[in-house]
This record gives sequence, C-alpha cells and structure tokens, in this order.
Amino acid sequence: MLVPDPTSKTSRAAREQAPRDDAPLRGPVRTCAGCGKREAARDLVRIALGEMVGDASAPAHTAVVDLRGTSTGRGAHVHPVKECLAKAARGGLSRAFKCAIATTADDLSDQLASSAARRVTGLLGGAYRARRLEAGSDVVVEACREGRARLVVVATDASAAAKLTEVREAIDEGRAIAWANKRELGALFGRDEVAVCVVLDDGIADELGRAHQLVRSFSSTRSEAWWSPEVR
Repeated sequence: MLVPDPTSKTSRAAREQAPRDDAPLRGPVRTCAGCGKREAARDLVRIALGEMVGDASAPAHTAVVDLRGTSTGRGAHVHPVKECLAKAARGGLSRAFKCAIATTADDLSDQLASSAARRVTGLLGGAYRARRLEAGSDVVVEACREGRARLVVVATDASAAAKLTEVREAIDEGRAIAWANKRELGALFGRDEVAVCVVLDDGIADELGRAHQLVRSFSSTRSEAWWSPEVR
C-alpha cells in the first residue's frame, strides 16, 4: 500500500480507518518465518526454495524471493522488514522448509530490492499498454484536476514537473512516487523523455506503491530526489 507523509491529512484519515489489531484477517493467512506471527498473505513476501548448493557433507538450498508469488514448489513467507528477514535467514527459513537454507539477511534484502524494482518497471509498462497510464505534464495536471489520478510518477531529474501545483499536492498527500530519470521513464513508453506520468487505476496504483516501498526500504540507493540538491 502507499505510505503517505505521516503529517498529511490523508495519512491521519488512513490511521483513523485502519483495522484494529484484533480484527479478523481477510484472505489467505500465512506465518512469518521470521517473527512467527500469523498475517494476511498479501502483507508478506513469499520465499521459494531454490537450488541445491554446497557439497554432499553439508547440502543446503538457496532462498529465492518470489515477490509475485508465482513460483511453483515449496514456499515460506516473511514480513518485508529487516528484523524479520534477519530472523528468517538465521534459522526461520530452515525450520519452515525443514532443510538447511544458505542465505543471509543482506542477500534477501538485495533480492527484494531488485525484484521490487523490476516489478515497478513492469507495472508501469503494462499500465501504459493497457491505457491505464498517461504520460506528460499536461495530461497529468488534467487528470489531477478531474480527480482521475490514482498515483503520480515523477522522474527523479524532473524538478520542474515536481513543482507543478497539482503534482506537489499529490506528493504532499502521499499519492506520488519518484522513479528513474526522464530518459529511463520515457523508454518505457516509447518516447525520448518523460518527466511525469499518472496512473488511472486503483489496483495498479496500489501494487506500484507496495513495490516502490520495498525499493525504498531495501535498496542501497534512494530513488527519490525531490528534496535533494541532486535535482537539476
């Protein structure tokens, strides 16, 4: 889900409407291999059993992050937070799979970041092909004014676009993310450059927000640059 600025009106409203801790979980429920807490599967990340490594005297399997939950075979689940990843790597995954697992918290974090980055890119391209995304400052401003904007995506080197009134409001309300640079963003849509685009679908916007948050949490570099002197 999207993570708004905690000081914004949107964030306060979300907290007021958030489910209680004792509220029943909806949908499939899984156990975190790190902390052991039962949680809705959509709030956990699936870990698939990987290939065999090591020698005959100390066989072990690798652990593969399955962000989309599409890998076949045995799987375990873990909260996408560093503490749970660390506990899962230290023994939680071995207990869940009932075999030795050769992994580290850093390896799981790196896999999460790279998988989430690919997920963001794939969702943006897919949304554009499905006509659930429009690119360009004028159409973004129009969509925001008409209330059709579900998520605004701004290139990290597009400082002018980030200063547009409608885009700034989306940023302040937690309805915007920064992603790639103008050339990289443009390449997804068959253009030379794109400074800003807008997602028009609630489901796609939600998935993008989740994937982007994982990149923010586990990547060694930050993609946002609106407040940074690196913005040109």
